[in-house]
Amino acid sequence: MNGTEHCTFLRACSTFVLVVCAAFSVASCTPSIGDKCTLSTDCSANGDRLCDTSQPDGYCTVFNCQADQCPDKAACILFNAAVPGCGFNDRNGASGARTARSSCSARCQSDSDCRSGYLCADARNPPWNALILDDDQNQLTCLVIPADFSDAGAEAGSSAVCAVVGPDVPAIEAGAPEISDGEALPPLFPDAGDAD
Repeated sequence: MNGTEHCTFLRACSTFVLVVCAAFSVASCTPSIGDKCTLSTDCSANGDRLCDTSQPDGYCTVFNCQADQCPDKAACILFNAAVPGCGFNDRNGASGARTARSSCSARCQSDSDCRSGYLCADARNPPWNALILDDDQNQLTCLVIPADFSDAGAEAGSSAVCAVVGPDVPAIEAGAPEISDGEALPPLFPDAGDAD
């Protein structure tokens, strides 16, 4: 091999190595479920993942997921399967209650597997009271740390949203008026009186 052929060979090798390195770096930087995001394009250029901006620092997810269909070792969780704070659960069928929404959550083994602001927990427990739609019901996922973490382990009972709260009001008599014999019926539309 002469000098020119050797240089051409080295350039071809270095180009190949550069392409392989670039492909590897792109593949290793592909966002996963649970990653930080601002826009949905931060999660996927293909539009198959969205950024849930209601979560702290955004959360890459797939909304309206189906059982066992989440990518990246994630779990399909049905949140708000019941009205928060109510003992009554109006979940009907696989789609859940009218207030429910399913999304993919990153699976974890411990809190260290989750980003700052999230903890590794069972979504079925309070305060989340969610449902795991996947076959594996023992999955832990990275969930937002509740505002009042001290109450996170408390059992969910009924709260004011479910209770009848208001002033004491006497019962309204909606029956027909009692009229004794010979008494005239009261007018249907009583006169409001003089304009004075």
